[in-house]
Amino acid sequence: EEGGLKQLNLMYEFAQDHDLPVIIHTGTSMFNNARNKYADPIFVDDVSVDFPKLKIIMAHMGRPNYVSTAFQLVRIRKNIIAEISSIPPKKLLDYLPRIEEIASKTIYGSDYGGPGIKSISQNLKEFLSISISDKAKEQIASKNAKSIFKPLSELK
Repeated sequence: EEGGLKQLNLMYEFAQDHDLPVIIHTGTSMFNNARNKYADPIFVDDVSVDFPKLKIIMAHMGRPNYVSTAFQLVRIRKNIIAEISSIPPKKLLDYLPRIEEIASKTIYGSDYGGPGIKSISQNLKEFLSISISDKAKEQIASKNAKSIFKPLSELK
């Protein structure tokens, strides 16, 4: 919507000033009260441009309807990070066949859980078995999160 949720600007400013990541959910929801009109990740673009040093984790990569938009935003915006927890590992390459292009900006499991989701350990095993490079798997499953989420002792 024009103008967006301007009241969130204070939170975005605080997070940007303190090097804290912000998770923004994208993609349609199965919950009855969810307002899916806000599911399109294109709305994250304005936040990214207005707060260029804010680390934005785009939860669920717009799944199921907006994955291509989410992918493009991760590619072009330095401060948008892909989060793939709602994409079943066995379907990941169907949704994101070019995931290796954004592996350095993708995290796994930071917004885990929901109805019908397998255990996190089972999902991780399935993720680690997909046909992408070991380097990409390490970045997505471990390395990237360590650079995004700081220990409490390092927070500003």
